[in-house]
Amino acid sequence: MRKLIPTWITIISSLIALLGLFVGCSLYISPGTFIPTIDFSSPDIKFLTHMWAARQVAIALIIAYSLFRQSAPMLKISLAAYCLMNLQDVVIGILQNDSGLAIGAAVFSTLSAILIFVLIKRKEAKY
Repeated sequence: MRKLIPTWITIISSLIALLGLFVGCSLYISPGTFIPTIDFSSPDIKFLTHMWAARQVAIALIIAYSLFRQSAPMLKISLAAYCLMNLQDVVIGILQNDSGLAIGAAVFSTLSAILIFVLIKRKEAKY
């Protein structure tokens, strides 16, 4: 049986999913590692942090599930959501003068867009 998703895309997407799980779990356990200047003892701040963590974990699990199912259409959609999330992080990084966030998010946004492009071209080449 021919693999629906190329191995190299599977590896990169798996790394993206693992990174998302790591970031999400870290936000639940120790959010101060990301933004040390914020006091995370406030219930309102914890609420927002948990929402941020949930977003990370949800997208990571959806990417992982699409890889497990070898579903290229599902992977394209989940990577598109990941790309959109990172594009928004680029804007946030720029507005907050956080070049690390802006650059990192731009790299991951570009990477996910490339993966989507390759999956689209691969499907077109089959027909």
